[in-house]
Amino acid sequence: MQDSPSKAALDEETSPIDTTASAPNQTETVTVWFVNEDRLAPSTRDLPAPADALTAVTAITAGVSASESALGLRTAIPDTGMITDASVDRGTATVTLAPEFLDIPSGDQVFALGQLVYTLTDLRGVGRVRFEIGGEPVVVPLPDGESTDDSVSREDFAALVSPPLGSGLDNG
Repeated sequence: MQDSPSKAALDEETSPIDTTASAPNQTETVTVWFVNEDRLAPSTRDLPAPADALTAVTAITAGVSASESALGLRTAIPDTGMITDASVDRGTATVTLAPEFLDIPSGDQVFALGQLVYTLTDLRGVGRVRFEIGGEPVVVPLPDGESTDDSVSREDFAALVSPPLGSGLDNG
């Protein structure tokens, strides 16, 4: 009987174990928002877990699937390069826009911002979204015709989600 482990036993104990082959790919279902006629509409994406702000934004800028397009969904963000970064700090997401974002027609700009705000505030722990270009706050148009350079919330874009008045859907 041996009082101490042999060299071979030590090598076996300290060899790294490859767990990549047996570890399942972890995903998280995230709600992403697109445009359907004159409203924002939700869809879902399975993203690597835990989903972060940049991954969620990338899912929007990738556009709609063929089946979503057939349902009338589209994105108001015309190019994946329009969003250069997204991060979250203390409950506020910061989205860095490319300067070309300001070239989007104002109507679609409101929808693009709404898509981003609704998608990001659907992430755990995010309540507000700030937009910037080159580290400076951007004045963003709101659906009510106002604008702000402050962070915004879902409530600021709620008019893009609720059914239009007189649609018959507001049976109250």
